[in-house]
Amino acid sequence: MPDDKTDLTTLAARLDAVERALTDDDRDPPSNDASGTDTDTETAEALPETTVADLEQSIAALDRRVSELSAELEAVRGLLGGVQAVNESVERRADLALAIAEQLAAAHDEDDGLVVERLPDDAETVGDVADLRDDTACDTDGDEAEDSLAARLREAL
Repeated sequence: MPDDKTDLTTLAARLDAVERALTDDDRDPPSNDASGTDTDTETAEALPETTVADLEQSIAALDRRVSELSAELEAVRGLLGGVQAVNESVERRADLALAIAEQLAAAHDEDDGLVVERLPDDAETVGDVADLRDDTACDTDGDEAEDSLAARLREAL
């Protein structure tokens, strides 16, 4: 079974190459040996100082960004609260306008009969109204300006 050992060695070498490619480092990846320790401190100590400094800068930048986003979120929440207050005010005004319109519509529905009664339904009634107009024209005795105004009104009707 010497081939199995060679295959494991080849597989381990390929795995190391893949790990180096993924981490983009030239350093050796941590070994998967059981003889290694399980502490993270050795791994952290093995990192170069520039990497730790870069990580600290990244963390500081992320902290600033989180602070900015929190402030922006609070501003948006404030605007949203203002919009909700305006929406409630507009809704109250719309409800009031709707109630007034419904009251006017109900009052108008009750008065529909009066409007129909005032208007003539057939041609005979229209003729009676024309006769009344002629009778009132004869009864007027006023100035010439009033006659011309009455005449213009009669012509318009």
